[in-house]
Amino acid sequence: MNIIVKVLQILLLSYGFPIAAQDTQPEIEIANPSAMFLQQQRALPPAEVIARGETLYQVNCRLCHGPDLRGGDQGGSNLLRSDVVLIDIAGESIGEVITEGRGSMPIFDNFSNEDIAAIAGYIHSIKFESEGQGSTPPVDYDLDILVGDAAAGERYFDRECATCHSVTGDLSGIATRIPNDYIMQNTWVAGGRRQAGRGGVQTTVIVTTQGGETVAGRLLRYDDFFVSLRTEDGTYQSFSRRGGSPQVDLDDPLYRHRELWSELRDSDIHDVTAYLETIK
Repeated sequence: MNIIVKVLQILLLSYGFPIAAQDTQPEIEIANPSAMFLQQQRALPPAEVIARGETLYQVNCRLCHGPDLRGGDQGGSNLLRSDVVLIDIAGESIGEVITEGRGSMPIFDNFSNEDIAAIAGYIHSIKFESEGQGSTPPVDYDLDILVGDAAAGERYFDRECATCHSVTGDLSGIATRIPNDYIMQNTWVAGGRRQAGRGGVQTTVIVTTQGGETVAGRLLRYDDFFVSLRTEDGTYQSFSRRGGSPQVDLDDPLYRHRELWSELRDSDIHDVTAYLETIK
């Protein structure tokens, strides 16, 4: 094991942070051993993974944790000083908090393993560029986001959004109900999704076992190896997966929005935001 990783584990143990055994915990790949501290020494994921992680972070995490990860308007923690981020290698620690919640952090259940790895990769990329522990590189962003073409936004809305949404129905008066343009943009891009567990949109799942038993509830985790859920009475259930067994049927109200995250161009986002700003 790399000596730097070993020293870090010893230090974390001395402060009471649990570290998994070497054979179950992935190792940090060291790419820049002469850098100042471990987060700058680690190898980062590919640029396209980091870019996807930034999109997911800005849509889902920015309001609470801030544009530069140092905490936002909704009182989220400073991720640059977070022990969860410090001990995370490839999303295993960050993902646990995202999918299970912690303290005032609610459960977010609509992320795949790839989404979580991308978010973790983006967070690590910010710390990679930091000048020191807990600091952040300058963040250059334009606070004036009403720079799009409202007419083009209306055409995009009619083409991509009108099947499920209506400016005279669920979006009636959205610009008045959400007067902050930045929050409104984040809201529509995320599909109006509020934090899970607080009345927000949730993915539900029905698992049918080989014996014909069905178990339904709110999806917690779903990948090639297992599916986990929480039933209506609060019971946690987890099932190992092998091929098509057990049968898993998902109902994700945000499926199309999740597809759009990889399709949306900056101009689309700005145009639709400009259009929605006219819906008073």
